[in-house]
Amino acid sequence: MPIHPTLKAVLIKAADAAGIQIVRVTSGGQCPKGTCRKRTGSTRHDDGYAADLQLLVDGHRALDFTKASDRSSVADFVTAAAAHGATGIGAGVDYMGSTTLHVGFGTSPRDTSRLVWGAGGASANAPDWLRKAAQKGWQSSAPAPRGRAVAAEIGQFRVVARGSLKLRAGPGLDFPILSAIATGTVVTVMAFDGNREDWARIDVEGDGLVDGHVHRSFLRPLAQPSDPDDGADGPGAEAGDPDEEAEEPEGAEA
Repeated sequence: MPIHPTLKAVLIKAADAAGIQIVRVTSGGQCPKGTCRKRTGSTRHDDGYAADLQLLVDGHRALDFTKASDRSSVADFVTAAAAHGATGIGAGVDYMGSTTLHVGFGTSPRDTSRLVWGAGGASANAPDWLRKAAQKGWQSSAPAPRGRAVAAEIGQFRVVARGSLKLRAGPGLDFPILSAIATGTVVTVMAFDGNREDWARIDVEGDGLVDGHVHRSFLRPLAQPSDPDDGADGPGAEAGDPDEEAEEPEGAEA
C-alpha cells in the first residue's frame, strides 16, 4: 500500500526544510491486522501511517547517519519531521542499518505518544543524536499532534478494493455481510467506528441514511489533503512512489 497523504505531506515538508532531494520509501503501508494475509511490519505501518525510508542526495546516494558529514542533514530531517507532526521515529545501525529511518505516527489512531527507538525497537537504544533531533522538533512544534486523526476524515470516498468490497452490518469481521460494493463506487463516510476507528460507517445511496460498515483501508478520499508540492519535481517529490504498484489488500475478506 502507498503511504497515507498525511504522512506524505510530513515527509515532503521535512525534506524541503532539510534540503533533501529525494525521500525513497523502502517500506510503506500495509492493510490492518485481520483484513488481509499480507503483512510485514508493525501496526504503525497500518493504512500507510509509517514508512521506512532513505534520504537521497546527488540523485542516488543515501545519507549515512554514522558519517559525520551526513548526520547533520539526517538530524535536520528528523527535527523537521517531528516539528510537522511525526510522533514515532526509529533509527540505528542494529535496527535497519545506517541509511534507513522509520518515520510515522502511533500504533493506533488514538496513540499520540512521542517516541524514538533504536536496536530491537527499544527506546533505550535510540541513538543520542536521534533523541536530540526529535526532541528539538517536538519542542518547536505547534499544538500537540493529533496522531492519525482518522475521525476527522469524513466525506466522499471511492472504493478501491480489488473485485468488490463487502458491506457489513457493523464495525468488524464478525458482523454479517449485507451486500458487496463494486470497485469504483463513491460512498459517503459518516463516521469511523470500532476500537481503532478503522471501520467506516457509510451511506451508499446518498440519502443520508446509514447502509452499513466497510473497512477504511479499502477507501480513498475523493479530495486529498492539500499538498502544494504534490506532483512537483522539488524535494521529497518521490515520497511514497515505490509503493504505488504494491499489491492491493484482498477486498473480498473485508
